[in-house]
Amino acid sequence: MWTTSFEYPASAAPITLQVFGKGDAKSRQAALIYFHGGLFNCGSIETAYDLAHALSEYMVVVCVAYPLAPAMQFPDTIEVAYQALAWVCAHAKTIGADAKRIFVGGEQAGGNLAAVVSMLFRDRGLNCRNTLQGQILINPMLDALQTSKSLAAVADSPCRRAWADYTQVASNALHPYVSPVNSCRLGGLVPAMIISSDSNPLRDEAETYATKLLLAGVPVQVQRLQDSAFNLSNQQHPAFDTLCQLIRQFTGSSP
Repeated sequence: MWTTSFEYPASAAPITLQVFGKGDAKSRQAALIYFHGGLFNCGSIETAYDLAHALSEYMVVVCVAYPLAPAMQFPDTIEVAYQALAWVCAHAKTIGADAKRIFVGGEQAGGNLAAVVSMLFRDRGLNCRNTLQGQILINPMLDALQTSKSLAAVADSPCRRAWADYTQVASNALHPYVSPVNSCRLGGLVPAMIISSDSNPLRDEAETYATKLLLAGVPVQVQRLQDSAFNLSNQQHPAFDTLCQLIRQFTGSSP
């Protein structure tokens, strides 16, 4: 692992990136830009280490320490996430990655950022239109309106406070870059792998998003894994190895 950073004007400190694995000039590997789990107002880059270490033999994993709410909120947070994609595109050769095999992924709030970066890539593009190849969403937070049955069944979900801290004003909850599942324009996005777990309160919005992507013509793979007290990206989760295998297959990085 090695650490680097880039500047973002609205952040008091540089945005830290931690890079796991390194390809070589002859056989460049796929790159996964990974946004750690948490609920916008909590979580840390350290929670991404298990997954990054496990995948780093097969691909380059760039973990992003995006600032948390309310210190940073929408739309600055998504701009940080998009700049992370731009950084990896610009430095792919340096980190031993294939600039045409870049993926974004994340868990919970990080899954939201991965989904939104995919939208931003479609809407803005980068110098190379073939850069981003897919999005991996793990129990993602996709609905700031919190309308799903599985989330409504939770009496006092911490997601409510997290969305309030992140969106600043209630009207932002309607923005497609905040709530991708409620977007009316999903065509043209890169292929997705959407992974949920059996009793996770976010499972309904994840699977609803998968259905809407399919209806919009976006290739989607959907997996629901078993439950645990640990997040799926934690190596102590019983489905952790399955998660890693699914990601390797999706990115074309299986041995």
